[in-house]
Amino acid sequence: MSDPASRADRRDFITKLSTLAVGAGALAGVTAAAPAAEAAESDAPLKAGPPVLQNPTSTSMAVAWSVDQAATGFVEYGETPELGSKAYAPENGLNPLNSRFLQARITGLTPGNKIYYRTVTTPIQFANAYKIVAGEPIQGEVYEFRTPSAEPTAASFAVLNDTHEKLEVLQAATGQLAAEPADLTVWNGDIFNDIRSDDQIIAQVLRPADAPFAAQRPVLYTSGNHDVRGVHARALSQAMIEWPDQKGLGRNFAVRQGPLALVGLDTGEDKPDAHPVFAGLANFEPYREAQGAWLAEALQRADIATAPYLVVFCHIPLWGRPGDNPGDTLEGYASYCRQAQRAWHPHLAKAGAQLLVCGHTHRFRYDEPNDQRAYGQIVGGGPSLSGGTIIRGKADEKTLTVTATSLDGKGLGEWRIPPRQG
Repeated sequence: MSDPASRADRRDFITKLSTLAVGAGALAGVTAAAPAAEAAESDAPLKAGPPVLQNPTSTSMAVAWSVDQAATGFVEYGETPELGSKAYAPENGLNPLNSRFLQARITGLTPGNKIYYRTVTTPIQFANAYKIVAGEPIQGEVYEFRTPSAEPTAASFAVLNDTHEKLEVLQAATGQLAAEPADLTVWNGDIFNDIRSDDQIIAQVLRPADAPFAAQRPVLYTSGNHDVRGVHARALSQAMIEWPDQKGLGRNFAVRQGPLALVGLDTGEDKPDAHPVFAGLANFEPYREAQGAWLAEALQRADIATAPYLVVFCHIPLWGRPGDNPGDTLEGYASYCRQAQRAWHPHLAKAGAQLLVCGHTHRFRYDEPNDQRAYGQIVGGGPSLSGGTIIRGKADEKTLTVTATSLDGKGLGEWRIPPRQG
């Protein structure tokens, strides 16, 4: 892994970004939380952002989008461009009303089917309980997607990590994704430096580089340690929608697409919960243990267990190099997460995982399988055009081919992985 000088460079990079961000937040008067919907009337036209597909299953898909004033909305969808069905997201009998975030989940779909959809957003002027005025609905562009399915004989994924709010990095990454789309994109942590406002969440998750990067192919998120930091970090689920029915583990995922099983885990912070910097707010150690129990069950699901290829994603590497910080001491910060390794590796080994994809260190590397683990570990690079990476996987019945390139186009390696035995 990186030497002490490179680790110092990484820390200096993050410190400078955080210092600049805090100063900017203070000047702008950033608040910890925005109201769900503004009561004041606005003469400005409503602006609705592009949809972001998330949390795909074989029979459902979540859609999130941004607004800039109080509004409600739903998703109109169907198997033809004429649409015809509607998906709402009511809670306790109320349809949503929010000034920044809207979302809905389409359910009852057929695996592998093409679905056409658009968002429909209506501005709301809410003076009081007896004076509510709905504006003219705004229909978004019609997009299409396919629900995941085990049936295709080929499938692909792309991985981003450690973008750290760097606009030129986001522009390069979303541009490459648009030029060569994958079936599924995994954003493998550290989208942020730390989270202080709704504006920041929208800019990074729902409108990165102001591009509709996930309107036709869904994105799968794993959290990085910087994505759980900041006074507003708990609001991230407004845009990074949690997976339903996962009992407090809403950022874990297990998705089957063609011959690929993709599993995502959340390594959380890079220091022990007892570290004084967290002021008693961190509770990641039991969280990682609970994910181990979830992982054992997820890997036994029929769709995951029968996939020819099993690829696992988490932000902090599970394996380090000699002398690396394991993240369970009060000194320094993790270069790898020893607790997660101990909680998760036995299940990955038993299931025959073939590849672990991580980030965090800001230095690209590939660790060959060894006596400790039968799977390789690939670590994506950092937030610059020369150091940032896109990792891609393309699988068919015979081979999973994994490639890594820098954001400025330099090839970093290619690896070929045969199907799992068993």
